[in-house]
Amino acid sequence: YVICGRLGLSLAVPPGFATAVFLPAGIAVTAMFIAGSASLPGTFLGSFLLNVWISYSIKHQLDVVGVNAALIIALSSTIQAAAGGALLRKLIGYPAFFDNLRDLLLLLLLAPVICLISATLSLIGLRALGIVPATDLMGNWITWWVGDTLGVLVALPLMLVLVGEPQPL
Repeated sequence: YVICGRLGLSLAVPPGFATAVFLPAGIAVTAMFIAGSASLPGTFLGSFLLNVWISYSIKHQLDVVGVNAALIIALSSTIQAAAGGALLRKLIGYPAFFDNLRDLLLLLLLAPVICLISATLSLIGLRALGIVPATDLMGNWITWWVGDTLGVLVALPLMLVLVGEPQPL
């Protein structure tokens, strides 16, 4: 989570928390989809550590605002992973092979809906902390939402391939 996130955020728009493709969003949703709620502490910790690192990189110091920003983003990411994984399990089921049009369409339709959560909650928190000015809110929100959506659409299938068992022909 942290390594993929740091690589993705190297292309982030200012202040540095939103990027065009954010693979950890897909990793977190997939972990919840596969392992259930046992994966959520890892998502929270990974997101928190990543965002403490980003906060430190922006200011070259760690302060209360940076730690609070990391906590808000970690909580938002965890809520998104929990909701996303649970929704996919309920509507598609696990294990899922994504070998039929219904499952693929559900993934394509649900990913953008799931990814509304972190973009919205995180940016509300970052705005409240004064990190993101009101004038930059919409641009950051769109970038965050698209980045998480693409992260889910790219990382979820790749993660399923990595953890899947070989299927008989």
